[in-house]
Amino acid sequence: MQTTYRPGQWYLIVIPGALVALPPDVPGDVVAGLWERLPGQKTLATVVDVLTTHAGGSFAALPSFAAAVAEGSDVRLALRGDVSAQVLDAAGDTHDLTGVDVTTWSERFISGASRIELTVEPADSDAALPVQSGVVRSAGASAELESGDADPLGGALGPTPVVAAATAADESLPEAIAAVPVPVDASQRELESQIESVLAAEVMSGVEPDVPEQPDEIADQDATDIEQPEPDAAPVPAPDAATEAIDVPDASDDEPALAPEATLGANGETLVSEDDDFDQLWGATVHSVPGPPAPPAPPAPVVAPAALSGDHDGATISAAELRALRQQPPAGDDAPTAVLPVSDAASAGRIRVSTGQVVALDRTVIIGRRPRSTRASGANLPHLVAVESPQQDISRSHLEVRPEGDTVVVIDLHTTNGSTLLRPGADPMRLHPGEQTLVLSGDVVDLGDGVTVAFEDLP
Repeated sequence: MQTTYRPGQWYLIVIPGALVALPPDVPGDVVAGLWERLPGQKTLATVVDVLTTHAGGSFAALPSFAAAVAEGSDVRLALRGDVSAQVLDAAGDTHDLTGVDVTTWSERFISGASRIELTVEPADSDAALPVQSGVVRSAGASAELESGDADPLGGALGPTPVVAAATAADESLPEAIAAVPVPVDASQRELESQIESVLAAEVMSGVEPDVPEQPDEIADQDATDIEQPEPDAAPVPAPDAATEAIDVPDASDDEPALAPEATLGANGETLVSEDDDFDQLWGATVHSVPGPPAPPAPPAPVVAPAALSGDHDGATISAAELRALRQQPPAGDDAPTAVLPVSDAASAGRIRVSTGQVVALDRTVIIGRRPRSTRASGANLPHLVAVESPQQDISRSHLEVRPEGDTVVVIDLHTTNGSTLLRPGADPMRLHPGEQTLVLSGDVVDLGDGVTVAFEDLP
């Protein structure tokens, strides 16, 4: 995104693929919070979440703002207050948007956008200054969209550190440390001779030796050169001068595993094994033979279906019955079952409004002339889709589209003129106000005044 701005008083946050303008009376910590979160979460929901948190969850306390986020060759905009935007699409058509006279904010989705221009206040001069990424004081901005603007930002605030893999040279570090000679002076040799004579005499008599204290600097240098045998213990081979091998205790040992000893280098520094932290918490890894598998569970009893009554045709099931059938275990052999992939937000399908908006069903959608929502949480805030209604046939908040698990339902929000469900191969059905109606892929809901909502790729 190639961006230029005109100097002014508003805060303008610029990152590749996104523009956010905030008024000058917004606290600096709000601007800093958006600057930190946008590179990792480049969505309008991030902007709304930060602003509603600052406003204490009150829509009336929300400041004016203008935000534009690129989604590939498309762009999604949100405007509130006396701000405006002009979007030029690939066909050469111009879309003029404004945030005046809205209760919450005006949100629009433009396909194939090539240029965006935001105006938030009158400019003092016509100077257009370039900016690639940062926070500037601006009266407006213009941006040329590029193909990579929708890519996730891993390094808008700086390059991501790369951790190099360990090389074979690192494995030779203990040998290099062991090859360095340790200087020994005359006083140290004399002390060693006295200790060895005392140890030999007391071990022969069966009395636990009383090792005299030695200075800290000598003890640190010679900890690996002095062997302290235990009474009645079998002789063990002398450890290496620089490193000492540690035996992992077997799982059948009755005694608890001892923590591995520290290894001293040639300069007195302590070399600790990289597994010490985990071994002290959980113990060393023990290889064991797996036990016999548990016996298979008996198959679930088959329940005979209840007798059909009334006008039920026996082939129609509700969404609740479908979920209950999926939760029942299979009645056949206990064969391994493949794990189904977890469905993400993209598998929930999308809606296509006849006015051009395309909205993914990752959360609730409210459609109307001036839609609004009572929810104030940024994470669960619904999509608000505004449509034109010259004849006033469409209410302010007309239709709610809500994903319910693996299904999608629509609710007529007690509108004056109502909504009609058009399903291929069936007669048009008027939605009951306030009641949920299950919709399928290919269904179309007519809101009136020539505005329709089509459902695509539903689960």
